[in-house]
Amino acid sequence: MTYRMMPESTDFNFDGLAATIGSNLPPGAELRDSRIVPVAFGLKSCEVMIVATDEEGVADRVENALGSISGIQSVESVETTLL
Repeated sequence: MTYRMMPESTDFNFDGLAATIGSNLPPGAELRDSRIVPVAFGLKSCEVMIVATDEEGVADRVENALGSISGIQSVESVETTLL
């Protein structure tokens, strides 16, 4: 699953975000990759790839966990696929 995380402001500090994501994920979900992507006018987003077990509701739990991180305004599912 790939998610786009949008911060609340252009002042958001992305340092350490990957560690925070990893510790917030529900059981059965693992952070595989993350990258910072420029959006517009100095605003950046973080795109993360999460690998999770194929069970009912796991995508919602992952999205809620990502959205609960301090300084993150929104989380959007970009892609979901099976491995």
